[in-house]
Amino acid sequence: MLIKNKFILSFICLVLLSCGNSTYQPEEYISTNLTEEKIDLSKEVFKKLKKEHYIKNFVKDDFNINYINALIERLDENKLYFLESEIKNFKEESSQYSGKSFDIDLAYLIINLYFERLVDFSEFQIKLIEKDSFDFTKDEFIDIYYEDNQWPASEALLKNIWRNETKNDLLVALMSETLSDDPDKVLLKRYKNRIRRIQQQKEEDIFSIAINTLSNQFDPHSSYLSPRSAEDFDMNMSLKLEGIGALLGADDDYTKIVSLVPGGPAEKSGEILPDDKITRIRQIDAEDKEYVDVVGWRIDEVVDLIRGESGTQVEIEFISSDSADSTRKLVTLTREEIKLEDRAAKSKIIETKEGNKIGIVDLPSFYIDFNAYQNRDSDYRSSSNDVKDILTDFNTKGVDAVILDLRNNGGGALIEANKIVGLFVSSGPTVQVKHKAGYIQPYGSSKAKQVWQKPMAVLVNRYSASASEIVAGAIQDYQRGIVLGQRTFGKGTVQSLDDISKGQVKITESKYYRIDGSSTQNKGVLPDIELLSTWDIETVGESSYPTALEWDTVRPYRHKKFNFDADKVVEIKDLYSQRLTTSPNLKYLGEVRDRYYLNKDKKLLSLNLETRKSEKEARKDWLLQIENKRREGLGLEIFSTYEELDENNKKNENTNNDIDFKRDYLLIESTNIINDYLNLDKKLLASKVG
Repeated sequence: MLIKNKFILSFICLVLLSCGNSTYQPEEYISTNLTEEKIDLSKEVFKKLKKEHYIKNFVKDDFNINYINALIERLDENKLYFLESEIKNFKEESSQYSGKSFDIDLAYLIINLYFERLVDFSEFQIKLIEKDSFDFTKDEFIDIYYEDNQWPASEALLKNIWRNETKNDLLVALMSETLSDDPDKVLLKRYKNRIRRIQQQKEEDIFSIAINTLSNQFDPHSSYLSPRSAEDFDMNMSLKLEGIGALLGADDDYTKIVSLVPGGPAEKSGEILPDDKITRIRQIDAEDKEYVDVVGWRIDEVVDLIRGESGTQVEIEFISSDSADSTRKLVTLTREEIKLEDRAAKSKIIETKEGNKIGIVDLPSFYIDFNAYQNRDSDYRSSSNDVKDILTDFNTKGVDAVILDLRNNGGGALIEANKIVGLFVSSGPTVQVKHKAGYIQPYGSSKAKQVWQKPMAVLVNRYSASASEIVAGAIQDYQRGIVLGQRTFGKGTVQSLDDISKGQVKITESKYYRIDGSSTQNKGVLPDIELLSTWDIETVGESSYPTALEWDTVRPYRHKKFNFDADKVVEIKDLYSQRLTTSPNLKYLGEVRDRYYLNKDKKLLSLNLETRKSEKEARKDWLLQIENKRREGLGLEIFSTYEELDENNKKNENTNNDIDFKRDYLLIESTNIINDYLNLDKKLLASKVG
């Protein structure tokens, strides 16, 4: 094939981009061949998806073009490895593939070239570090806003990109406050580890990239699951970090936090967030307590370092997702078994200065002990039973209103979502499910008994997904309460697992619709009152996926509505708007948001050491300044230095998994909003009596 020869020519040319004499002996990447077995398996997966997917007749004549474009984007989103001419060749070749099918042979060629180039890049970096040729006093810059970039037109331009990437790696290492080893030594080890990781790849790794890129063309949640054992840690399966409670994924050379397990040590620390990138790990309880640089490692190797016995400690260094300058943070976590109790509903009662009692129910997931439930155990543990007990207790204690906190709740059992809605609205439909055959089925709890009759609110954010969206949407449709927070995730699809000859295929087979007929898919649930977000929520969620299924509607399901007064919402929204300019907590969040958007589209990052140090210190000064402004507004003691602030934050870490009402400013504001609602009720009642 002609295109293959072009690839080989490019690779040979790049190998010649040497950096002078080096003691390092380069290793050749051995391409993975596409076997007949994998060709047959790819056809089987494709056939299964075409037949069983929710969208019928999905595959069009341009399917292969879109497939190859998605593969290129997946491998080289930051435009670090391919040349402009190669991209042109890829696309020309993809357009020549006729019919409603796909060219896995071309996919394999692209993936193999990517790994060849990645090895070449690593070896280039090793030679640069060994040469020690960087001048950090120069005013040079690295382009970090890749969205507008084009693939380099020449090998010389690609070489310069690689040089700047290496210089930035070294600069970050030089600025590290926790790095004890020589930065050169750390980076050389990292780059060699990356090469080792690539050389250790198995045929299944290459196939997984090719076939899951193909599966994701149907929608983001359809995928192929290989028969590989859990120990092998298949990249596309749920990567549970036992011990600290986090789900992991790969992001180029980094192991990235995908999500946090509710109640796990990582979540309870309050320091780790989704999209944070792990850089180093230290075993506190081990004899060898040295930091281990894990950039460039396989995920399964990283997991092996973090896993450990309950009660032992591990220290993790990571690059914060909200950092514009690759600032690194340290967090010490105590490993523990994630128990049902840690994920269970929690509660707290807050009494306002007006004398209103507001009950908070924090529900991290929709859980149920299925075994006990199926065995008809009357005392089976579930989220609905726990919330029912909490609401009953609230009634006994004279609580005036409830906030159901579903932030970061990624879903769970549909039956539990139905039952929890029933605690607030009694029996009735909760959600409609449209199946691939076209029929629509309502779901709800026919035996539900309303436990809570007083005012309520539901608090959500961008990480509230699936069952959380069903609950929030139902409460909104019944006009039972106020929905507060940010737009939810927008996952309104249902997947099933189908067996194939080797492994399984996860296929989107149906779609959720609210009882008002609108889908939660893509758009999510829009809050009645949108609260401040300190970051761009559109960077995550269903709408951020290029192949997400579209939002649509079905016929509304007939349902009752409560005496929810929309005029009241307008009034309490106005009061919230006023507090945005007066509340020290909200003004603090506003400054964090403004700073985020100021740095969000930052295109260039300085490669001057003193400039970067100055930027780092300026960020610390800014954090100290806005925290002191907040504390001064609340009449609290201010801090003299950033170190005092940092020490105070560590001292006040929420390690016992309680509801953190002191530092959760959006939860505080939610109680203010529901308190306004209660006060307005009293005001209206008083005027009627008068």
